[in-house]
Amino acid sequence: KIMSDTTIEITKEAAWALIGNDENSWSDYYQTELAEFSTYICHGVKVIVIHNYTSQLTQYYAEDINA
Repeated sequence: KIMSDTTIEITKEAAWALIGNDENSWSDYYQTELAEFSTYICHGVKVIVIHNYTSQLTQYYAEDINA
C-alpha cells in the first residue's frame, strides 16, 4: 500500500522543496501500465509522486506528520 489515510496532496513546489536532491532522498519506484510511482523519504516525511500516463498529470502527496 503506497498511501495511507494520513496522506495529503501537496503542490509540486512543496514536494520538490522537501525532496531536494532526489539522489539522496529517493526510496522506491514502480510502474504499472497506467502510472509510475516514486517514493522519497526526506526531512522525516514520505513524499509520493504519481504520474498518470493516460491523463499526463503528476500528483504529489506527503504523509501528514501531524496525524
